[in-house]
Amino acid sequence: MIREYSYKNDKNKVLSKHFKVGEFASIDNRGNKLTTDKILIDDNLVVMLEKLYDYLDSLYGIKSILITSGYRSPDFEASLPGGVPNGQHPKGTASDIIVNKKSGGSVDSKLVCCAAETVGFNGIGYGGNYTHIDVRSSKSYFDETNGKTGISSFYSYFNITKPNDNNSNNNKYKVGDTVTINGVYISSDSNEKLTPRITTGTITKIVTNAKNPYLLNDGKIGWVNDSVIINNITYLSNPNYKGVSLVDALNEIKVDSSYNYRSKLATKNNISNYKGTSEQNTTMLNLLKSGKLIKA
Repeated sequence: MIREYSYKNDKNKVLSKHFKVGEFASIDNRGNKLTTDKILIDDNLVVMLEKLYDYLDSLYGIKSILITSGYRSPDFEASLPGGVPNGQHPKGTASDIIVNKKSGGSVDSKLVCCAAETVGFNGIGYGGNYTHIDVRSSKSYFDETNGKTGISSFYSYFNITKPNDNNSNNNKYKVGDTVTINGVYISSDSNEKLTPRITTGTITKIVTNAKNPYLLNDGKIGWVNDSVIINNITYLSNPNYKGVSLVDALNEIKVDSSYNYRSKLATKNNISNYKGTSEQNTTMLNLLKSGKLIKA
């Protein structure tokens, strides 16, 4: 559904997780002037932009999708070189975008075109330093830098290899694996290895062919690669234990219950300054009962 908004009244209205009404305003960048208070936005355009955001983030670790041109009033569209007053922008079904990375710089428009193809945009245009996307009803891929139309696929047009799906057999680990790490990165393509604040985490997303393909804990820890993963995690488990003693619970499954080993267990499970207190032991006991106590 195409909805009508007012820039004055609705510019700060949130449309989705990453987009607001004001970002789609009809602004003439030649003078940075609002051409009309009215803003038309297709609901499906916002849905598709969010799909594109998530996909690009999984590939490149993005900071934002900047809408350089969204809705255009018909008179504004007509004033542009090659403008189409009955085109997608005046209908509220299109946006021109630039994708900014968390690590700095922007994602190449060629790659954005390919990503837009993957998530299902029907209208995609390569603009050199920007990408046109729209939700028209039939497929139309084109290159605005040379006027070429009828492009069947941007992957073949730009000779770009299509990324494999998550959990490809090329990856040593899979989503759901819990790993120990000695380094972490801020994005999937970052070269700067950082010291992790948390040294264990669960892989929640995999980006194949990336420098750092594994995302830990939905980004709360960061991105890692095989070289910083020390080992896969093994858990201790005693779900049938009904008592309140960590020592007894460990003895029951024939695991070393000495203070020295419990100290190692505490460190592995991010329990600092282990003193053998009731609180610390109870925390580890609860992890043991739930099968989530990391083996030292």
